[in-house]
Amino acid sequence: MDGLMSARLLNTGGKQNVRLSISVTENKAGKILNIITQPFTIIPGNNQVSGMAVRSASIQMGNNSLAQFIQKNGYFPQGYYEYSYKVISAIAIDEIIVDQLFEQEVTPPAPLNLIEPFNEDKICNKMPVLSWQPSIPVIAGTMYELLMTEIKDRQSPVEALNYNLPIVKQKGIPNPILVYPASSKELTEGKKYAWQVTAYKDQTIINRSEVWEFTFSCKEEKEVVEDDNGYRDIDDLFRGNFYVAQGLVKFSVTNSYHEQPLKYTIICLSDPQQKIRRLPKVKLTKGRNKISIDLSNNFSFKDGYSYLLELKLQDGSSKKLRFLFKDVQ
Repeated sequence: MDGLMSARLLNTGGKQNVRLSISVTENKAGKILNIITQPFTIIPGNNQVSGMAVRSASIQMGNNSLAQFIQKNGYFPQGYYEYSYKVISAIAIDEIIVDQLFEQEVTPPAPLNLIEPFNEDKICNKMPVLSWQPSIPVIAGTMYELLMTEIKDRQSPVEALNYNLPIVKQKGIPNPILVYPASSKELTEGKKYAWQVTAYKDQTIINRSEVWEFTFSCKEEKEVVEDDNGYRDIDDLFRGNFYVAQGLVKFSVTNSYHEQPLKYTIICLSDPQQKIRRLPKVKLTKGRNKISIDLSNNFSFKDGYSYLLELKLQDGSSKKLRFLFKDVQ
């Protein structure tokens, strides 16, 4: 709602006293609100609504559930809105100087997805970098809060976050990344931890991620390294401890439909800002496929970095594979 008053008024005439009237309607709900300011002065050129006029403005809310929701939460949920702005003479209230109508469809925010550490991962870094995808659509002034706690015996990650004292509770994070705070309690060998990120603006929650967990363990893990003849099912590899791709990502997958291009994406978990380009084209035949994706000559991939490959199949399902890339050169 605060954004409604962020209008700029371009005055091509002389200095004058005016009021600003703003009305908002939603396609299905009807009238949402009407705002009218006290008189303020605009000069030739670009003008903002004065702070005094904003603070003393009269606000009338509509008589429907959507208007009540907006009044309580301060933001506009999903819907198709019309915003009517009228600049009115402060002397003659019937004299409309400017009348403009704006339309906007507000879509629901995309899920706030965590990236690293990966869910149910094992890490051996006492100060891990925690990262997540930014909240979309981007709302100016959005901040993030990260909450992390230890998971006790027989607790689910959600129970741990709700009932245990947090070891990390940091607000005011401006970017979707946080290095584990040095002031927080050190991670303990063999312990499991739950974490969640919340996007908010002022006191309003915009979005919230799922709750993920990871284990802090520096014990040596068994590496899964496929030889030239080994093509394990992608589901088995996803459930495995650690997949090392030595230049090649190799797996098998079953396609129950006709021949088609393999639809897949790869994102970098170690560096979420890294762009992955020029992925090889692969064809799927009907039946069981042995897939080998050669990444050895692709400069987007860095030795020792973790990546997540996701397949999109014809039936709408997806398959994922987390791997560590090793440069064979």
